[in-house]
Amino acid sequence: MLLKLVGSIFVIFAGSYLGFSIAKRYIKRPNNLRQVLSCIVSLKSYMNYTVMPLSDSLMNCAMGANREVTNFFITTANLLKNNYLLLPQEAIQKSLILHRNKLSLTKEDCEVLLLFGCHLGEMNREEQQKYLTMIQKRLEILEGEATALRDKNSKMYRYLGVCGSLMIVLLLF
Repeated sequence: MLLKLVGSIFVIFAGSYLGFSIAKRYIKRPNNLRQVLSCIVSLKSYMNYTVMPLSDSLMNCAMGANREVTNFFITTANLLKNNYLLLPQEAIQKSLILHRNKLSLTKEDCEVLLLFGCHLGEMNREEQQKYLTMIQKRLEILEGEATALRDKNSKMYRYLGVCGSLMIVLLLF
């Protein structure tokens, strides 16, 4: 009987942990998108008002963001600084591979970030500003969608983890 009780407690904790960890990804995604958006707005102003290399602009725009987003932009900047033949899109792609699980981004979010790096640093200032504004608007739309998904799914996965594990325990008894 004691063994069943201990096993039941482990099943409840495991199911609850699983539900809460899935819900945490839904909760983190809008915040990460908001931080990336903030960094892109900052990068837009750095490109418009200062003349500095792209790697330095990426380093500076990442200051003040949360740890995951800062690490993403700093890794991208370091890749660009260490290998001057590397294109910004390739640097962003390598950085996304390294930080994708920590950023809680979906495939669509990653595609927008890759699109962000596609023409980065290849156009004149006016075209670059228009391009970054387009990326900014797309990220704002994705942030709104992520917020709606967060509100809908975070509670569901928490309840599903707890109630699902309780149902398994009841079925085992």
